[in-house]
Amino acid sequence: MSAPDHGRASGPATTPRPVSGPATVAEQFARAEAAYGDRRALRSADVGHPATGSAAGWLTFAQVAELARTAVARLAVLGAGPGDRVVLALPNSVLLRVLDRAVLGSGLVRVALSPRLHPREIAGIAADCGARVVCCTPGAEQAVRAALAHAGASAAVTACADDAPGRTGSPVLTPAVLAAASTPPPPGWPAPAPADIAMLMYSSGTTGRPKGVVVTHGTWAAQTVRALGVLPPVGPGDVVLAVAPMSHFGGSIGLDCAVSGAATVTMSRFDAGAVLDAVEAYGVTVLPLAPVMLERIARAAAPRTAPVPGIRAVPYGGSPLGAEALAPAAEVFPGALTQFYGLAEALAPLTVLAPADHDSGVPGRLASAGRVADGVELRLADGEIEVRGDTVMAGYWNRPELTAAAFRDGWFRTGDLAEIDADGYVRLTGRSGETIVTGGFNVQPAEVERVLAPVAGVREAAVVGLPHPEWGEGVTAAVVLDGGPRTGTPGEDVLAALARACAGALAGYKKPVAVHAVPEIPRNAAGKTDRAALRKLLTGRSGGSGRSEREEH
Repeated sequence: MSAPDHGRASGPATTPRPVSGPATVAEQFARAEAAYGDRRALRSADVGHPATGSAAGWLTFAQVAELARTAVARLAVLGAGPGDRVVLALPNSVLLRVLDRAVLGSGLVRVALSPRLHPREIAGIAADCGARVVCCTPGAEQAVRAALAHAGASAAVTACADDAPGRTGSPVLTPAVLAAASTPPPPGWPAPAPADIAMLMYSSGTTGRPKGVVVTHGTWAAQTVRALGVLPPVGPGDVVLAVAPMSHFGGSIGLDCAVSGAATVTMSRFDAGAVLDAVEAYGVTVLPLAPVMLERIARAAAPRTAPVPGIRAVPYGGSPLGAEALAPAAEVFPGALTQFYGLAEALAPLTVLAPADHDSGVPGRLASAGRVADGVELRLADGEIEVRGDTVMAGYWNRPELTAAAFRDGWFRTGDLAEIDADGYVRLTGRSGETIVTGGFNVQPAEVERVLAPVAGVREAAVVGLPHPEWGEGVTAAVVLDGGPRTGTPGEDVLAALARACAGALAGYKKPVAVHAVPEIPRNAAGKTDRAALRKLLTGRSGGSGRSEREEH
């Protein structure tokens, strides 16, 4: 870490080490194909074929590469060319990994989104980045096309899945369809350069408008080196279970391991018992998880033989997880837990809580985010974490004013507040902004408030994050009702109307888990919502409110 500004203390200084190895994601894929071509690379835990019809159900690295080349040809037919954005709003699947390989290996730009997003949210992002193609789940095409038309976007829409039994109507792109195709890839596309954009990682904005984080090929290549450097050696013989969303942290680690020769098993839906069964069935050795998944697996494993055998590494990250949850997880996965802290704008790992830290028994250690990763420069400025280095974003897509505001003298301002102890362990203490982190996903209050406020019977609405036993934070709404001051639970008619509005516009994880009626929204001297005061007001009410259903992550 470098010396801090503004008189704040930080840990000992480190010097960033140079990144070695392939300079682009395309080079990473090419080297993996050359080195591990005939080794098993990819299969689904949900579908048994996936494209070869072999009894084992495995695709080799060479077969994945061939499917990816055909996928590039299909994307080109749909109008995509070098540098164009391709939205992948798909669940974990073999086809999603093939499309990742196709897009990142050819010079297209990957825009991976949660398939849980509402079609309007998908369309809004596609319009923002000028996407040429949107890949979505079967059955969602019509809604996505309508939303794109409403947003003024002209992207082609194609349904994608690992299989499509009984499908009628428009065709679905599957691994089997790609394997049977004979369309050659387009000639003459230039190889991506390190400075070229590899992906846009969309992060919610403070105004409720998502913003695209620009990640170059060189940035991602540097992230791969850093992430693999803090895990046990990963390579041929290792098996990764991709059950954490491949569009987020789990997919990042999965791609890192894949280019090192590890095989991947995809699982589209999370169930703790099914994960434990898959670990045994497929010989899983690396298990990237969201924190809420880790906690549930630890509970599910308790009646079984502990620790879970065969697991060498369990990288997790995305939201805080308390010591009371980490302690039993460390018993289930002794010597394997590694916590990564990072952001879309500054890729993980910025800090690392190593396996030895999880097993040390040192008081307070599990409440930290670990120590600064080798090669990362980190400082505290007025208590806020600022970082710089080769894994920091190039900027926000077409948002120069936001890009400028995000940096101070070349340092990226994370918005996370922290303390650093004498041993160099970083403890996150809060956010300088308003972001709600729920189950590893970021939600901005404004994007929920603009859906709640127009509902009949609601005069005003404000949203904050409150502690939640499963998600870390739960999106919690306060509404001022028409007809004068009122405290308690809104009427069933208002709750139903709010639920309908959220169902029509928001992803499941953005829906409020609780709605409270309040006489007024606390405001500061500038007239803005005083979220600290609102949190204090609502903290004692979390057990007695109207609640809405929420989709699982």
